[in-house]
Amino acid sequence: MTLTLTPACLPLLRGGLPHRSATEAIEAMLAATPEIPAWPSLPALSYRESVVAQAAYGLPGALIDADRERVFIERSLAEQGVAQVGLAYLRGDDVFGALPDEYATGLDVLLAHPDEADEIQALKGELLGPVSLSLLLSDDQAKPLAYDTALREMVLQHTGLRMRWIADQLKTRCDQVLICLDEPFLDALNNPLCPLDWADGAEMLQRAAEAAPVGCGLIVGPGAQWEYILPLPFQVLVFDAFEHGADMLPAAGLLAGFLERGGWLAWGLIPADPLVNAHERPEMLAERFVALVTRLAEAAQVDVERISGASLITNATSLHSFIPADALSALQCCTATAHLIQSLYGFTKPKE
Repeated sequence: MTLTLTPACLPLLRGGLPHRSATEAIEAMLAATPEIPAWPSLPALSYRESVVAQAAYGLPGALIDADRERVFIERSLAEQGVAQVGLAYLRGDDVFGALPDEYATGLDVLLAHPDEADEIQALKGELLGPVSLSLLLSDDQAKPLAYDTALREMVLQHTGLRMRWIADQLKTRCDQVLICLDEPFLDALNNPLCPLDWADGAEMLQRAAEAAPVGCGLIVGPGAQWEYILPLPFQVLVFDAFEHGADMLPAAGLLAGFLERGGWLAWGLIPADPLVNAHERPEMLAERFVALVTRLAEAAQVDVERISGASLITNATSLHSFIPADALSALQCCTATAHLIQSLYGFTKPKE
């Protein structure tokens, strides 16, 4: 399913928040990104709110030790559960992907928040993607699941079931839903010792995107091979534009096709470091955006307006490791930067 709203450099939250109060986190997020509110993970509340625990919960053999803050896989139990996950996936059993309340506190608060339908255009969820999850989770012999074809397939199907459940929850508030798969370990595919190469990773990501019941996005980190990423059927590509804004340039020839398919770019302009962020101003970040878009448009031989009109503005990485005050400053900077960029390109009137 494709999102039908016009992005036009709207602000968007990437990742989680550091708050110990779900209500405070949701209020801060809604104030900064009212058009596309996001369900943030809140790992300061509990390890169960970490992206790893949220993604691994319910996977056969997954043992989540919240006290020691670790997840590992009991291999024999995982192997026994392969057929169970496969059957649930084929049947479209969304309940199999459900999270209990203690793993999704922010989601409950977001869904219960008083209606602000006049501003909300879409809702966003986020989930650790199948490539990174299969590389991150290890069995009782310290062997990543990515080495085993059957277990890797189980992780992919489990991710699909979790996406369906998240979509069902968010669609109770808004018909337009975006779910982003966070893939922080794609750079591992560049390592010849990795059990997966880029062809394997791209195939997993393509299947995940095709199985998504709503708009699907991909969050990539440094080291991503854009020649593999841009042809994938994701509607939104989220990347760190502050540190790695030029990384897409060598694959710019593929950008026109991505945009023709209705693709959007979510530019992580807000720095991940609070100290750096304190010295960056929306005017400086807007200038950086204009320069990057101009370079990319020239390399891709597309109009600047075509790229800017298909863009969102977000933070470079998750804010969950910030202190709440710094996270709030980053959110406010994101909003101010987005509004300034919108005014530069004529998407909105300048803010008073």
